Amino acid sequence: MSERRLEDWLDGFLAFTNNTEPRESYRLWVGISTLASVLQRKCYIQWGRELFFPNLYVVLVGPPAARKGTAMREGKSLLSKIGIEFSADETSRQKLITSMKECQVAEQGDDGKAIYHSSMTIFSTELTVFLGYDAKEMLSMLCKWFDCEDRFTYDTHGRGKEEIPNVWANLFGATTPAQLQASLPDGAIGSGFTSRVVFIFEEDKERAIIKPALSPEQVQLEQDLLVDLGDIRNLSGEFGTTDGFEDLYTSWRIESEEHNPFTEPRLEYYMQRRPTHLFKLATIYSASRGNDKIVTEQDLQRAIKTLEIAEKKMPQVFAGVGMNPLAAPQMRILRMLKARKEMPMAEISDVMSNDLGYNQLAEVMNSLAQGGKVKLDVANKRLIYIGGKGD
Repeated sequence: MSERRLEDWLDGFLAFTNNTEPRESYRLWVGISTLASVLQRKCYIQWGRELFFPNLYVVLVGPPAARKGTAMREGKSLLSKIGIEFSADETSRQKLITSMKECQVAEQGDDGKAIYHSSMTIFSTELTVFLGYDAKEMLSMLCKWFDCEDRFTYDTHGRGKEEIPNVWANLFGATTPAQLQASLPDGAIGSGFTSRVVFIFEEDKERAIIKPALSPEQVQLEQDLLVDLGDIRNLSGEFGTTDGFEDLYTSWRIESEEHNPFTEPRLEYYMQRRPTHLFKLATIYSASRGNDKIVTEQDLQRAIKTLEIAEKKMPQVFAGVGMNPLAAPQMRILRMLKARKEMPMAEISDVMSNDLGYNQLAEVMNSLAQGGKVKLDVANKRLIYIGGKGD
């Protein structure tokens, strides 16, 4: 395998996308998902009795103007140029199964033995379009695929039961909080599918770029990224771990078990899968920096930092989701106030006129004030944003 052109692929990708509008968190996770797409089921970590493959379910969440699609486009462009295929943007469960079956390949591993796997990347800038609405069977299947089972068995109308060997699915999507709430069936949020997803939340873009263009250095950088991505695609087999990795993981795991970083109850099941996400992410960081197939303490440190930064904003994905019919408009008003700092009540009433009546709006305003994040300035008929824990 040839020597890498870049010291670290992900650092190079961030430099390549630096003069674009999406926030760095979006761009970083695009790079991470891009690497996962080429590693496929050929690479793994053996940890005791468990096998961890480097597939992830990553969903960018934010309003329409947060530049989710812009960020994703850079990763898809690189993958397309090296021949990685994707699922259809909109599909049925049966067609997705057919696509997974068509992905079956046999490749020669580092040890000369054949590696059989069915690896597919699902790429959707409109995740709710891909999933459909109230799609319980689709979500159930994606849950099974996340765990990379040796055999996926399914029923057909005419041929009875059929199997796909060694399935591997890497999902990368984008949506808004409202669309996420509307598309997922009752009970799905907080368990099952969402516990397997790393949600990356941002409220807006990082900057305005009037005329995005590549500098001569970035043109060369793109070529370097493509060459190294091809080398990373050729990696296969087991990734080993160092003593430093094992020591750091042990201390992190004990700390994680004793101190839950979330107060959001919908993230309880995510916490149970948090170690799995970390193993996958650490493998990707190892592949990003070199071809040695060793996951070091430094790789794990980067993975922990990346995951913990994402987790700080993850509860905001589920804000406004619940049985309270006023929860969603309440979060909408809070986000407007956070951006504007204060607003006249009359303007808020006008903006929310299609969603809330007079009494409902008064109830929402009082609820925000009681929560300590908003101050009601009755004399001047204004709402003032104060903020609070987690903001």
